[in-house]
Amino acid sequence: MKLKGRYGRNKKTLSDEDQLKLATSCVAIVGCGGLGGYIAEELARIGVGRLVLIDGDRLEVSNLNRQIMATELNIGQWKVEAARDRLHSVNSEVNVEVVRGWFEEDKGPELFQKVDLVCDALDSREARVVLERVCHEMNLPLVFASIAGWFGQIGVSLPGDFSVSRLFGRGEQGVENAWGNPAFTPAVLASLSVVEAVKLVVGLKPSLRHAWLQVDLLTMEFERFEIL
Repeated sequence: MKLKGRYGRNKKTLSDEDQLKLATSCVAIVGCGGLGGYIAEELARIGVGRLVLIDGDRLEVSNLNRQIMATELNIGQWKVEAARDRLHSVNSEVNVEVVRGWFEEDKGPELFQKVDLVCDALDSREARVVLERVCHEMNLPLVFASIAGWFGQIGVSLPGDFSVSRLFGRGEQGVENAWGNPAFTPAVLASLSVVEAVKLVVGLKPSLRHAWLQVDLLTMEFERFEIL
């Protein structure tokens, strides 16, 4: 470890064994915009050893309000490459692999070949359902989240659950295009996603399996719904 004490503040929450599990794990993040960028950074800071970042978009001016890797100096850069550069400056011990392209079902087996867990940070309902199907076929746990305006949703889908298809099985586009995204919504939902992801990696029971959490930041209400 290059910087002694890097994970010292994790110790009251995570054991040395937990930290080792994180260091030897790999998480794929599909979608590296506002939500995915925060997820990637938090996973890198907490010590996940390998990250696979998948996104087919470049940074633009409208991303500056919420996407943590976006600066006035890197507009036009591929989002995954901007994220990789930032993560390297945060934690150079993390192996970051980038995929400049959109997630496609037939590429799943190759992309997720050595992955332990997948985080869904997409904005397309159709793509979410496909991603869940691929994860289940490969026996991979999936943490999914969506954001729009003041609101967000998060849940966990383990192989055989098909929680995403039950929630997002109809329609192709999320409502974030209509409701927009301020800076705070992706940050909150990303943190909740990372909490569930860390639990899964270290062997703890996730809190949102067979359920989803509705987050309303306008009224500060968090409500859990079961997926039956």
